[in-house]
Amino acid sequence: MATTTIDVSAVARGERLDFWCSAVCDQFVTLDVVPSDGDRMHGQVVASSVGDVRLRGIGASAHRFERTPGLIRGADEDYYQIALARRGSTLVTQDGRETIIRPGEFVLYDSSRPFTFVTDDDFEYVVCLFPKRLIPLPAADLAAATAVRFNGRHGIGAMIPPLLSAMRRLGDDLNEATEIAITQTVGDLLVAVVTSEIPSAAPDNVHLERAQAHIAEHISDRRLSPQSVAAACAISSSYLHKLFRESGTTVTAYIREQRLQGCWRDLRAPRYAGLTVTAIGARWGLPDPAHLSRLFRARFGISPSEHRLQNSGMVVRPP
Repeated sequence: MATTTIDVSAVARGERLDFWCSAVCDQFVTLDVVPSDGDRMHGQVVASSVGDVRLRGIGASAHRFERTPGLIRGADEDYYQIALARRGSTLVTQDGRETIIRPGEFVLYDSSRPFTFVTDDDFEYVVCLFPKRLIPLPAADLAAATAVRFNGRHGIGAMIPPLLSAMRRLGDDLNEATEIAITQTVGDLLVAVVTSEIPSAAPDNVHLERAQAHIAEHISDRRLSPQSVAAACAISSSYLHKLFRESGTTVTAYIREQRLQGCWRDLRAPRYAGLTVTAIGARWGLPDPAHLSRLFRARFGISPSEHRLQNSGMVVRPP
């Protein structure tokens, strides 16, 4: 795991601002970077990666970092990020919420939607950028956890700081299977933090709850559709669509996400190791292996077979 250090002090003062802004955008995601001290600022980034996980340490004088809608439109990859404060105080804003993180606390945020970080003085963070496509959680649950302060000293949150610290100390001789296992560990911990600390983003609506319960009970039925769900719940299709739209998704997308999450879990579960990928797909209403593979790869960036082999300790290599 090669480590790269970028220090603005190595550049002439008149060139520092452009150099720094470019370096931050290259190492994180594209941002509007505004140092309070202009070209008199100081800053350093230490960059490394483990598999699909990008790790960045950053320390600098007071700044404002903003991810705008215009910058998001040109993005190549969406990341769900952890920012762990090591020094200073930072105001974080996203999804209509704001919080302040101080040393030992961390925040989750999403590069696919606007956010702002404003520091009041010198600061230092460790930042983990994790591909969103590898997190088997609905978008609404991920969105419910952004710009919320987590305590890095208590509960599940206490697992984040030592993991990030240990990953930054890893050597350069990691094999592919180890990198995959570490990536999955970080993803699993993100899921645990979100699901244990954040209440469901779904509205308290009895009709929506009944619809979701019906979907869960009949998820293996490939004929499951918005029309069949509405009929089973004795509501109109238009009202059903309205309920799901207000919860941040659609009926079809919700059904698809539940099926893909089920397949993701079962392909990792030892008790289903004897089932074929096709059989697991059928358990979740996706009996066509080609269709399952297309949906699974589009959602997670990997095929079902590759996902299973990675979790059995084997690695699929390109032909």
